[in-house]
Amino acid sequence: MKILSRIVDPTNRLICWIFLITLCLSPLIAQDLPTVAIMEFESSGMSETDAANITSRFGYELSKTNRFRITERQMMEEILNEQKFQMSGCTSSECVVEVGQLLSVKYMIADEVSKTFDLYSLHVRIISVESGEVIAQVIEDYEGSARDFITGTVRNAALKLAAEARTSRGSSSGELAKRVVTKTGQVSFTLNISHVNVFIDDNYSGENNTKTVSLSLPMGDHTVKLSAPGYQDYEKVISVLPDQNIEYSVEMQPGTTESVSDINTGIVVVRSIPEGAGVYFDGLDVGTTPVQIPKAGTGKHLLRIEKTLYHNYLEEISVQPDGIIQVLAELDAAFGSLTIVSTPAGAVVSLNEQVKSRTPLTINELASGEYEITITKDLYHTHTERFIITDGSSNTRDITLLPAFGQLIIDTEPIGATISLDGQNREQTPASINELPSGTYTLRVEKDLYQPVETTILIEDGKTNKKDYILESRFGTLNITGTPVSAQVIINGSDAGVLPLRNYKVSAGLVKITVKEDRFHDKTLSQQVNIGDIHNLDIQLERHTGTVVVLTAPPGAAVNLNDKNYGDSPKILKDMPTGLYGLAVTHPDYLSVNRNFSLALNERKEFNIKLMTYAGSIQQEIDRVKRKRNINIASAGLLGITAGIIKIMSINAYNDYENAAVTADALNFYDKANSLNKLSGYIGIAAGISATPIIKWQIDIGKLGRK
Repeated sequence: MKILSRIVDPTNRLICWIFLITLCLSPLIAQDLPTVAIMEFESSGMSETDAANITSRFGYELSKTNRFRITERQMMEEILNEQKFQMSGCTSSECVVEVGQLLSVKYMIADEVSKTFDLYSLHVRIISVESGEVIAQVIEDYEGSARDFITGTVRNAALKLAAEARTSRGSSSGELAKRVVTKTGQVSFTLNISHVNVFIDDNYSGENNTKTVSLSLPMGDHTVKLSAPGYQDYEKVISVLPDQNIEYSVEMQPGTTESVSDINTGIVVVRSIPEGAGVYFDGLDVGTTPVQIPKAGTGKHLLRIEKTLYHNYLEEISVQPDGIIQVLAELDAAFGSLTIVSTPAGAVVSLNEQVKSRTPLTINELASGEYEITITKDLYHTHTERFIITDGSSNTRDITLLPAFGQLIIDTEPIGATISLDGQNREQTPASINELPSGTYTLRVEKDLYQPVETTILIEDGKTNKKDYILESRFGTLNITGTPVSAQVIINGSDAGVLPLRNYKVSAGLVKITVKEDRFHDKTLSQQVNIGDIHNLDIQLERHTGTVVVLTAPPGAAVNLNDKNYGDSPKILKDMPTGLYGLAVTHPDYLSVNRNFSLALNERKEFNIKLMTYAGSIQQEIDRVKRKRNINIASAGLLGITAGIIKIMSINAYNDYENAAVTADALNFYDKANSLNKLSGYIGIAAGISATPIIKWQIDIGKLGRK
């Protein structure tokens, strides 16, 4: 006899203790569950110890389904020892039932497990102690490691057995009902008439009022008869194939047939919980619940009720003549709920490679079955697992995703160094990159005037890699003074600032220094700078100048350059900065003179200006011509305004003419309008003639201005 004491390995004992503790708690959770005892698995191709471990693991997984109250192994052995029952060779259903009777349980589970090379096979049966019937059985094969077989295949077998052998609803005895997994196929008949009576397996199933008869029948052989008054019966034996649609084209032939009005019928009313389920009466679609079949032929009929996410309901009913049958089908859920929570949240959830949503996710009605759950999130390792949803179960998966990133912290002395990873600039020190994908990187730390650092670093999942670097200097220092202050300093082609320039760090080597300022000569020099050197340089720029000489006749006129007074003429202005100037010579008794000029390097610019009085000057002549022009403009404008006013008066007189009620008045207004209109025209012509000299005066003014 195989007993628990044979399991001597400490690991095996731990598994068994877990199993026993679970079994002890099970009755407290669900006292009304059917009792079941598990026979130790028969083994082939493996040791008895391995088989015992698999038995314990199967019992543990079955207990977690909360579908059975499992008898403890120790209690089983004590009872069988008291009865002096020998378990050796007890493999037949009769022997297993006898053990169940001794243990006073409702069901027994008998199993066998085998191994051939890397192929594992598990055969599990659940047997009714009362009837000896095999209620359900599961056969699982797996090729691979023993670890995966135990954690995956054994668990799946326990879940499937719990799912396929369920406690029937409304049974006072608590018997297990065998799940009817009857596969169906479709049979369609296309007719030449639109009204036939349908008989299936010699039972009258009802009327069909279209030219198409569609039947959904359990797989296997069925006899279908179509009957209509005035036509010969059509009868055919069909082997229905699962999940296939068989189509027939039927030409009903004229002839005689017995009237179906003599067929005895009854009424069948079908309801379901929940409602809205499809009802098939002998395979004929009669609608959705609640539904009434008013002419159901007497005799036995197969009633099938289907609804998505619920198990099919099959019942054989017997219809009596003029009888009424009420059927209430409580459909068993073929789904469970699944809630998936992840840390961190917001991960993408896929079930069997179909993306559902992001965590946290709850699916209240998920069809029972095995699923591959995949959870993905950027910067985290993908989590994949197999999970079985059993009927009516509520499942929660709380998953902590493993980070696929680490943290990189870099400090440098001095700070402000640029960090690049695999050639891509990231940020400046001090730097902390918190979510850096795990892997190997080429790190480069560089700063102007310092020796760059380049190395390979490894970022590991969930770890922090901290690096500290003291950068080696590669510079000297320049202090540059001189004149003029604020002159621009250019070092090695780059703007370095203005004079005075102090504590300017420059890379070691030959340094080219240029100082320049407007109106001064540029100065360039080269300086060899070594690491750590300090060079003090004084650079004096020479000014860019020229000379301006101003003579006037008569002398004593004020001389102004760029609005700055330099005294009275004659004037010699030396060391004047090069550039653009505006010269203005003024005298209270003479007309002012203005000149614009540019002064180049070392240029001598001389002006000999003869001042003129206003009387007899060109300016006087210009002013005289301007007066004549302005008089012409005024007179032409006045004539134009007068012509406009008279034109308006002419228009008003014409309006009075159009509105006059008396002929005499109308004639007066008409004459007045014509007279004023002519006068306006004459004055307009005069205005044009008077404006003609304006053009000549303007031309004369331009000539005098140029002179």
